[in-house]
Amino acid sequence: MMVKEWLHQNHKRIVKVKFGPKQEISTVNRKGEKLRTLYVGDVDTLVVEITQDARRKPMVLLRPPKDHDLVLEFDTDAARRKFINKVEQFMNSHRKVVEKVHTYKEQMLANAETKERRQKRLEHFFREAYELTFGLKPGEKRKLEEATSDVVMVMRTALTKKEFARALGMKADDIFVRRMFNIVDKDSDGCISFQEFLDTVVLFSKGTTDDKLRIIFDMCDNDRNGVIDKTELSEMLRSLVEIAKTNTVSNQEVSALMLV
Repeated sequence: MMVKEWLHQNHKRIVKVKFGPKQEISTVNRKGEKLRTLYVGDVDTLVVEITQDARRKPMVLLRPPKDHDLVLEFDTDAARRKFINKVEQFMNSHRKVVEKVHTYKEQMLANAETKERRQKRLEHFFREAYELTFGLKPGEKRKLEEATSDVVMVMRTALTKKEFARALGMKADDIFVRRMFNIVDKDSDGCISFQEFLDTVVLFSKGTTDDKLRIIFDMCDNDRNGVIDKTELSEMLRSLVEIAKTNTVSNQEVSALMLV
């Protein structure tokens, strides 16, 4: 089924929505090239907003909790009903729930978390975090009552692993990124809150040497047994070298690094 994806006020594109084979919903272009993927593996409930405007093209918004929204426009109500049924069948097949919310087009588009809006919020997120870094001590927290409404919105923003990796200029599947993400994500909810990110930045900029070494140690100690074995050190060294270089290194080269 080909539909129009609403990206922002003056931009739409023709896409095809695919379900699966894993717990994901993806969009592809006319050539079959993947444009984006919504992962629902860690989602219990997917919010689906449905417009109810008369004499307007029917629209649907999918709101994944850890990604920007997917907004689609359909030619007919029948096409939209067919799509919603597919979403429900797909989510039900993975024992997940669809929460349908009826709204109006203006309200939907005004509140839609587009990629562009998400990017602006993330820019504000990082700017606010780094500005606060020079005004807070390790362990000290920003008080909500001292913040403006814009800052409060930023403080309630959470980073996905992909966004965290992009901020570091790395790939989300790099071992270094995965380990660092797990360290920063203290509550292990799969995303990094503003406070978690700020705590880490403050620790690296103003913390003691022992504090910084503890983070590095915890990143290497993957099984959390209090000891870094040869395999764990080798994995981390390999990841760091691969990040620094375009080509991979051999086991012999990693072993040589460990002997230095």
